[in-house]
Amino acid sequence: METGKMINRISNRLRRRSRTVQETLGISGAKGTILDYILVESVKHPVYQREIEKEFDIRPPTATEVLKHLEEAELIVRVPDENDGRLKKIVFTEKAKAIQETLRAEIEESESILLRGISGEEQALFMKLTARMLANLEEEEQKHE
Repeated sequence: METGKMINRISNRLRRRSRTVQETLGISGAKGTILDYILVESVKHPVYQREIEKEFDIRPPTATEVLKHLEEAELIVRVPDENDGRLKKIVFTEKAKAIQETLRAEIEESESILLRGISGEEQALFMKLTARMLANLEEEEQKHE
């Protein structure tokens, strides 16, 4: 009974930490985390809205809204894919690149605080257990679709 409560408490604390840094940059909520994802991943491969939906487990209208705000803030642009004009690649702007270091530093510091005093073996076990919890929830969700 306490598992969900603990996960929510950790999530809320992380969100508060992130919000403080992000607000100084003029970004709030999930926008900073999603922007950081775009900054990191788009260097490796093209990033599309569907990938963001899957990575952050958000619905298409939510992803559309977040991306719209990032576009309005001139942090990303959506450009047609070279191979399939129906797809829009999400590309970060120079303005976004300028705040990347601050976002990355906040994420790394939070991760360091979270894992303080926890061994590598314990971290691996935690990741295995939480991945199973997520899979359990996804399986249950699929039953009801």
